[in-house]
Amino acid sequence: MGNPGQFFGTDGIRGRFGEEPVTAETAYRLGRVLADTTGNSNARICVGQDTRESSEVLARYFARGVRDGNCQVERLGVLSTPGVAYHTKHSDVSFGVAITASHNPYEYNGFKVFSKHGTKLDRVAENRLERRLLTSRYKPEDFKNLHAIDSTSDAIEGTYFKFLRDRAARLGELSLSAVVDCAHGATTEIAPQVLGVLIPQLQVIGNQPNGRNINLGCGSTAIEALRQAVLATKADIGIAFDGDGDRALFVDALGQVVNGDQVLYLLASFYQAELGQQSGVVGTVMSNLGLSDALQVLDIPFARTDVGDRQVANELDRRGWQLGGEPSGHVIWKREGHIGDGVLLAICVLEVMKSSTMPLHDLVAPVRMAPQVQCDVAVENASVLFAQPSVSHAIAEVSELIGCQGRLLVRPSGTEPVLRVMVEHRSQAKAEELVRIAVDRLATAMKSS
Repeated sequence: MGNPGQFFGTDGIRGRFGEEPVTAETAYRLGRVLADTTGNSNARICVGQDTRESSEVLARYFARGVRDGNCQVERLGVLSTPGVAYHTKHSDVSFGVAITASHNPYEYNGFKVFSKHGTKLDRVAENRLERRLLTSRYKPEDFKNLHAIDSTSDAIEGTYFKFLRDRAARLGELSLSAVVDCAHGATTEIAPQVLGVLIPQLQVIGNQPNGRNINLGCGSTAIEALRQAVLATKADIGIAFDGDGDRALFVDALGQVVNGDQVLYLLASFYQAELGQQSGVVGTVMSNLGLSDALQVLDIPFARTDVGDRQVANELDRRGWQLGGEPSGHVIWKREGHIGDGVLLAICVLEVMKSSTMPLHDLVAPVRMAPQVQCDVAVENASVLFAQPSVSHAIAEVSELIGCQGRLLVRPSGTEPVLRVMVEHRSQAKAEELVRIAVDRLATAMKSS
């Protein structure tokens, strides 16, 4: 089946359903291996899923694997990734698994594995688990009884829903109007229930999942639908989640998108005294120059790390800071929780709007975003080609063209066979021109490798 490192990417295991490593057989084997890892026949493992049509199949095979490994399985049904993590941390389970491909189309799926502490596995644990997956020969002997696997628990009324409900209750009812886009995903039920208590004038879109429409023209990866709804209803704010609910983007009353960088500034500036003089903000290599500039004005330290919420979390731990995130809207605020949570982030943004009595547009106005233009270059073995001298030379050439007015970022995707190319520049036109040059030179360099 291959070598260690082929399954786990930037954020768990992910790929097209029906192709390794996202198959029913792998789901079964993952359940068996995790059950073996507990070494306890009384151990419990929980599993939640998003709304893709393949998620139920994978959940049943995973559950069967856990049961065949002599452990108990708790099926949480459709529940966001942060919901699975929270339930894992606050329940007597050894592992939690979220079956999801996050913001990807329905054709994709995957597995995010959490320790009993509700944290994603570190690289050492992932590598150990992958080696066992690669060497195991577990296969389900009887596929006929999959429908008899443990019934789904009513997790939406459980610990996670209570946590969100109680957190929202601290705000009281808000005199705001809002539109929420659930991306036809895992927040479809829980987000309207929680946010609807805060905002009586709440309109919900993207809340009719059919198994194939998750993230399709909606949610945080296709925010135009939300933007139009905000403008049409003259709402004060729009909130967009992705398919598994671990991130959120926003739209202000003017129809302008507010991304994760701007939300980081909003939280850091409003809660600056609480964060402490020695605390800063962690972003990634994708974070906009406008964020670092705005934080510098407030004397708030800023540090960059590699892409991925685990990288952000690790850097926060290393520095002893509380707040970090990515432009995608995946924000970790340790005061509130230990992983990204879109619904919780929405509550925090609404709290700032209420406490400041300021509209969202004004709260993020100090962040003057530098234009970023991104393009993907499809290529097999992106990581290998990325390390070639000809590619490094091409990157250096384009970086010299950009100079001090911006920057070039080229990195292999952790989830897809592409090189991600991004040019950030003070001029939009120049950024568009330079990204075309970068893509052309990289393509030429890769052909010669």
